[in-house]
Amino acid sequence: MSIYDPLRVKLECVRERCVAFTFAEIEEILGRPLPRSAYRFSAWWGNESALKAGHSQARAWTSAGFKTGSVSLSRKTIEFHRISPRVAP
Repeated sequence: MSIYDPLRVKLECVRERCVAFTFAEIEEILGRPLPRSAYRFSAWWGNESALKAGHSQARAWTSAGFKTGSVSLSRKTIEFHRISPRVAP
């Protein structure tokens, strides 16, 4: 089990094609703070390269059918965009 599984579960429940969260909202979902690197480096929020490197945070959103879109380190926000059709529960 990954510490990012709660984010995966949350994204699996999203009906919209795009959803935005503040970093604080993600921390609330996770029940723990994000690592400092999430606040300092937009690459932490990467998709393909992060998956190849085996980063569990990227596996959480990609396995839920999303990829990251716009990330703003100054506003502390991230957008997720659906890349695969939503599967009905």
